[in-house]
Amino acid sequence: MGSSVSRGASKVDCDTNGISWKGSDSTVAEESNNSNKSIGIQWHGHIRYYSYASKGDIDSDLADLQKHINNDRFEMLYLYKTPLSEYQWTNSVFFHVFVIFYTNTSEGGFWWSLEKRKKVLILQMSRDFEDVRSKIEGEYRISRKNSWYWEPQFIIRDSSWELFVDLYDFLIIDTDQTNVRYHFAEESCKTFAKIVFDKVATNKKWYYII
Repeated sequence: MGSSVSRGASKVDCDTNGISWKGSDSTVAEESNNSNKSIGIQWHGHIRYYSYASKGDIDSDLADLQKHINNDRFEMLYLYKTPLSEYQWTNSVFFHVFVIFYTNTSEGGFWWSLEKRKKVLILQMSRDFEDVRSKIEGEYRISRKNSWYWEPQFIIRDSSWELFVDLYDFLIIDTDQTNVRYHFAEESCKTFAKIVFDKVATNKKWYYII
């Protein structure tokens, strides 16, 4: 039997069939386990969740995610960038950008990353900052052979007092970001990161050159 938690306009349901976003049926489409006990879960609506703190069980991981969404509050957020290609000499204009959040709960601190890729949005969670900063779905963002030259580069940070569920409402319900198709100039990772940062940050806005 599944569990259901409601808060405001949001509802996140977890059961043995997966997770439901925005009232549409979703199923677990892929699972991967490695030495870090990380797990990847595919949802319909073009969003994926990857947990580095996985218990190795899909139902348990989804229940944990449901709890975080409905109860956590962001304390800090950051923007980081990586080059579009590791063979670039500079990433001053052409780069991929992603958001990192920190939540401090009764169970301790958690690090999250959220980013827009060409076909999906990817949400990651870990107890270790380096997991979400340096990796994407368990693989290094920058290959080890080029890590001497490139590493994820800090852009901006700010404090936050935003509830996780409020960001969920904004992205999934209010602006329907899971169904906004990628466009290099108009709906890119930069566009998405700015939307998220400007929504969650307490004092700052992020501006960039297309």
